[in-house]
Amino acid sequence: MDWIKEIDYKKFLDGDLKLLVDIVGIEKFSELYRHFAKTAIYFSEKPLMEMKQEYIRQNFGFKPEKELARMLGVSERLVYKIGSQKISGKNQMDMFDKE
Repeated sequence: MDWIKEIDYKKFLDGDLKLLVDIVGIEKFSELYRHFAKTAIYFSEKPLMEMKQEYIRQNFGFKPEKELARMLGVSERLVYKIGSQKISGKNQMDMFDKE
C-alpha cells in the first residue's frame, strides 16, 4: 500500500482513522489495515487492568502507593486493596512454610 504515500491521504481521514494515523504513522496504519480490513476492533480494558494489578503486586512495598496510583491511573484505595491481598496471601503461605 505504498501508493497511499503518493497522494494527500490526510484529507480522506477523519475521526478515529485520523487519530490512529497521527499516533502510529501511515506505514503502521497500512500494515494494520492489511491485517484487519473490514474488522471491528474493540480494545477491552480487562487485560490492561490485570497488567496494572500485576504491576502493583510486584511493586507494592517498594514504590510509594501514591506514585503507583498516579502512574497507573488508579485510586490509592485500589493500590492498597491489591497490595494488602499480596501481603495477606504471603502471610498465609508463611504459616504453611513454618511446619
